Amino acid sequence: MAGKELHVITNGKCTWTEIGQTAVQIHPFVTAIHIREKAKSPDEVFIGVQHLLALGVPAVKLYVNGLPAVAEALRLGGLHLPGSSPPSQEMARTVVLRIGFSVHSAEEAALREAEGADYVLFGHIYETASKPGLAARGLEKLAETGARVRIPVLAIGGMTPSRVPEVLATGAAGIAVMSGIWEAEDPLATIQTFHQALEHKGVMP
Repeated sequence: MAGKELHVITNGKCTWTEIGQTAVQIHPFVTAIHIREKAKSPDEVFIGVQHLLALGVPAVKLYVNGLPAVAEALRLGGLHLPGSSPPSQEMARTVVLRIGFSVHSAEEAALREAEGADYVLFGHIYETASKPGLAARGLEKLAETGARVRIPVLAIGGMTPSRVPEVLATGAAGIAVMSGIWEAEDPLATIQTFHQALEHKGVMP
């Protein structure tokens, strides 16, 4: 996918069948689909990702969260790690194409860049139901983070197509979406709208 990055993160609430049905539809329009299934065992995630690969979802577009062994065994496109993870330079880089981290400040982003991270997810930018009681970090902090590092900074938290222009105006390299896709009535139409907004081809409120 050319242009700005669009990452979709699973919400831990869908079955593998549901994830597969949606992933098959949306993968042509996204940079990455993150498999973030904290309640599932590594073996369950391994089998689930194999199911997605069998459905034709490209390995290069599948990232797994927190499970380096799964990402490497299945030769996936990326590995995403929480901010509490050890330095990325300590991890094998022979198979996984990209390693990214969740960060919450410009300082964290700079540290991860120095360690060799390929991108960071910064958030949450807007108030979101998935982070009740936690104040949004906002666009100003997003801009500060983007100015501090050279690697892509992706915005997460409360993303909607109508918010994409102001997010990109901060210098962000793209966005990550979770509930906005998996809870949508029409995931394909929704991801297409995000894609169009990121490519400056129009925004629907």
